[in-house]
Amino acid sequence: MTTVDVSWIDRIACSAGTFDWPEVGRIVQEYCRFLRGPAEQPPAEVMRMLAGLRRYRRFDDVIAVADAALGRGLDLPAVRRQYAQALVDRGMPAAALHLYSELADDPQTPASERVEARGGIGRCHKQLFLTTGDPARRAHHLRSSLDAYLTARDEAPARPWHAINAAALLARAHRDGLAVPGITDPAVLSRALAAQVLGAIETAAEPDAWAAATACEAEVALGDPAGADSWLDAFLADPGVDAFKIAALLRQLVEVWELTTAAQPGDTMLPLLRSALLHRDGGGVLVRDREVGTARLAHLEKVFGHDRYQSLTWYRHGLSRCRAVAQVCTPSEDGVGTGFVVIGRDLHPDLPERVLVTNGHVVPEGVAAADAVVVFHALDACTDRFRPVRCWWYAPSDGAGLDTSVLELDGWPGDVEPLPVAARLPALEPRPPRAYLIGHPRGLQQPQFSLQDNIVLDYDDTRVHYRSPTEGGSSGSPVFDDQWRLIGLHHAGGVDIPRLNHKGGTYSANEAITVGALRAALAHRAPRAREVA
Repeated sequence: MTTVDVSWIDRIACSAGTFDWPEVGRIVQEYCRFLRGPAEQPPAEVMRMLAGLRRYRRFDDVIAVADAALGRGLDLPAVRRQYAQALVDRGMPAAALHLYSELADDPQTPASERVEARGGIGRCHKQLFLTTGDPARRAHHLRSSLDAYLTARDEAPARPWHAINAAALLARAHRDGLAVPGITDPAVLSRALAAQVLGAIETAAEPDAWAAATACEAEVALGDPAGADSWLDAFLADPGVDAFKIAALLRQLVEVWELTTAAQPGDTMLPLLRSALLHRDGGGVLVRDREVGTARLAHLEKVFGHDRYQSLTWYRHGLSRCRAVAQVCTPSEDGVGTGFVVIGRDLHPDLPERVLVTNGHVVPEGVAAADAVVVFHALDACTDRFRPVRCWWYAPSDGAGLDTSVLELDGWPGDVEPLPVAARLPALEPRPPRAYLIGHPRGLQQPQFSLQDNIVLDYDDTRVHYRSPTEGGSSGSPVFDDQWRLIGLHHAGGVDIPRLNHKGGTYSANEAITVGALRAALAHRAPRAREVA
């Protein structure tokens, strides 16, 4: 085996580790061209690529690699299965059903792959049952899915996920008032199957991640929220859990069991799963400050942050920071951006005691300083509206400007503590640090927290790049390090931002002006008060 074979997998893992999905796509395209070329690629390496891409839920890439492998003659049952599985996850169960059926009916298919194919048939019919509107076809898909799952259970009783899928479908049929031919009481059979599955897993020596997910679902079927939460904790803590497994459990709980965040057990399970999935996808969570109570924090701290855990104190510090974050509005109080309060001397000795910092493209380019209204929505008892009275410093958004405005308001809320400024940017090694934002995306009045997996990609003396999710209205948001200290002023983002430090190329990133760059610019061109007309 050549060293080139290994490098494909290493390159995928490296790019996926920093959530650089465009680069993953480029590597996959290159790998597909390699597969279609004259060089040999061992089947085992193709399977490793397919399995790795599936772990990251790169289903379009799985389809591309599987198609390229089949095209060069690697027509293996496992390749076809991965192809079919990716089609289902891309919302094409009818096409996948043909591939799975061929695998299940082919006498040359190994027994283990045949069982997996039957499970795949069950899932295809399950998805069609959930999405089909015609009652007759819906009943057909329900019965076909049940038959496939129960057959797979009988052929491989050690794989309990087939039985729990059947239990979930029976419970759904009962809730929907659907008759199932040959089954007198679907609800009773559903609970019986769930109890059998749970008993088998509880007596297993070392349940793996799939087993923990299955036990969690079994507890849902048996109506035990505490048991479901316990197994969910075990599932998320398992070193073998990945984005694919998390998404599978989340999809099952939402689509088949119809859990919501309005009632147990969905009120705790769904936020945890969605957060854990984003943790692995490199996304982020927007959390409204009023929704982050102590009870919810105790669960959320399991999945947010560098090492999946952050303390309750950490979250409380974050909540206190949002009090210094304000929405910048038009006179009719339509949100146009975000701003935040800092101590003036932390930026320059000539500045007043407190100043509001925002983007130049927010004030004055988005709304004139004389027309701007500043509202501190995080202060429950504060109904005051503040207005800029002096602009101390402004750099435009065009060209190489720092896109910054430093404003003095006509008053300040009495219980706002200005944001502390970090002494330096966080070190990029040995592992990428995180960046956290608080702002008013989409013009929302409630301050929104951008948390979780907000990797700092790179920085120089002027700009810091990070993957924190942001939306329109986030302009002017403070960017924090992991100790909730200010490191930058968010102002831009895109899918093709040029890399920093002369590295060449582009990537998907958001961008902030560093506090150090702002201080240097203020030192070079000292602030001077200009009255707002």
